[in-house]
Amino acid sequence: MKLFDYIFLTRPMLIIPVWTIALLGARAAEWRSRGANPFTLDRYPFVDFSQDDRQMLLTLLMATLLAGGIFILNQIFDVESDRHNKKLFLIADGHVSLTEAWVLYILTTSVAIVGAFLVNWQLGFLFVVGALVGLQYSLPFFKLREHPYKSFRNNMIGHGSLAFLFGWVLTQNFNIEGIIKSLPYVLAVGAVYLNTTLPDLEGDKAMGKKTYPMEWGIGKTLRTSFWMTVVAVVFAILFADYAFALAAAISLPFFAAAKMHKSLKESTLATKVSILALSLFAAIYFPPYLAIILLAVVATRIYYAAKFSIKYPVLTGKSE
Repeated sequence: MKLFDYIFLTRPMLIIPVWTIALLGARAAEWRSRGANPFTLDRYPFVDFSQDDRQMLLTLLMATLLAGGIFILNQIFDVESDRHNKKLFLIADGHVSLTEAWVLYILTTSVAIVGAFLVNWQLGFLFVVGALVGLQYSLPFFKLREHPYKSFRNNMIGHGSLAFLFGWVLTQNFNIEGIIKSLPYVLAVGAVYLNTTLPDLEGDKAMGKKTYPMEWGIGKTLRTSFWMTVVAVVFAILFADYAFALAAAISLPFFAAAKMHKSLKESTLATKVSILALSLFAAIYFPPYLAIILLAVVATRIYYAAKFSIKYPVLTGKSE
């Protein structure tokens, strides 16, 4: 059971958006290199594990280790807040010690960066930047808890732009075009981030952690999240990223309902629908991804049921 504690300390459900955006970054780059029709949703007539597929799977594995390490570090420094909010029980309730968590963080981050450089040097460079962004987000020295904008910024850069570029540099050079085409994902990540801060509002207040809901209130936070999603759709259409545009359009009514009703439950649902819709479009591009998602979800459900007697993940209701 201890091994599974270590695995799920990396929070696989939160890594799914990183996988998804990296895959769609690779998709955008491949279209760019081939001059493919942007209306084409699929890449393969069937699943064939070619050299490119193995490279993509290796990149997803390294991204898993990098993101997992960042989530471990975040839990190390958020242990009191997590305990107060009654979530993320592994470190907060002593199932994994702080020493074990630090060892896992160093190990996963080191292996991820080395592995990324083995794929190509540009990916390695981006992984180093990602590790630094994650380090800045968690370390008290940088005082991001006291600056909601900085936390907001780091999430959008790390989970939006960098994740997209992880896939982009597999077939394209790191360039301004890749950064520009990541903008819809940056906005979408920002919208989702705002929603995820809402359930922890009371706990964050008690721990002195400043977030946008504390400064803006629930209504303005949900309105901002909705309009960021709208602008993300517009940018996606301008960039001919129709997979993203369709996925975001599917989730938009849920963001609108959350904004209209000022509902935390509906905001959580909007977040989950947006992640699910975008992930399904990524699976159309890269069919093995569907099996990866299903494995992650089923394994997580089994683990949390066996370890804590709770149902997680769920489509509706409060997040972990």
